[in-house]
Amino acid sequence: ELLYYKFYGDSIKDLNILNILLPVIISNTNIKRSEEEVLKVIKYHILFNKHEKYMNDFIISGLMYNTLIHSIIENSALEYIDLMQKIKTNIIEFIHDMPKSEVIKFEMKRIQVIQTIDKYIDKNIMDYEENNIIVNLLNIIYDIYVEDREAKLEGVKSIKKSILSMLNFELEPGLDNIDFINSMSDYIIKLRKYKIHKKTYDIKSDPRYIIGLEIGDTKSDPILNNIKVISKEFSNNILTIGLVSKSGNYKFKFKKS
Repeated sequence: ELLYYKFYGDSIKDLNILNILLPVIISNTNIKRSEEEVLKVIKYHILFNKHEKYMNDFIISGLMYNTLIHSIIENSALEYIDLMQKIKTNIIEFIHDMPKSEVIKFEMKRIQVIQTIDKYIDKNIMDYEENNIIVNLLNIIYDIYVEDREAKLEGVKSIKKSILSMLNFELEPGLDNIDFINSMSDYIIKLRKYKIHKKTYDIKSDPRYIIGLEIGDTKSDPILNNIKVISKEFSNNILTIGLVSKSGNYKFKFKKS
């Protein structure tokens, strides 16, 4: 899946990582167990995409998001200040094994984030920033619980929708792929209630075979299931291939070497 993500995934430097974490978080009933799984996913993605310099930002934002989602599930009526204090407390109490060379960097980031949360508790907020995942997540929480603001970043809009739906706000009509979303929701609930045993996924696949497909071709893919090629464009040494499947539309990008 990481190899597939390399060719179709959005930038790892933004909020899209939180969308990836959401199914992991809500399929675990234990917040600490969920936290462990979140850290595993973050490390895999960071190392795979060679963005180690963002590691601390993603670890802390993953911890914040994990706390946020579990807090909403536990008590959807939780007030803004109480929620922020809970997130702050979890960051303060968080213990994480790491190389000694990274400890100082992490502690500096931890202190910086705690100070930023204190500002948000006092409602001294900042603007959205393209690649500041922590500030953007704090802004999302503020917008939902205090005063909504317009957000242009797609990652922000997506996370807002996820949180609002968990707070029982009505989803927009005509939502794309609603059948698939409902199916995935049912599956995650069964996982959460231990009605499904997790199996190790050991099928290997490389999405570069898609390059050889033509518009209109169909294929059964190990990751995406049944797919159909709907477009192929080559520009600036990059081949962009559009696919459609039951789970949605995808654009794979392959750079000519």
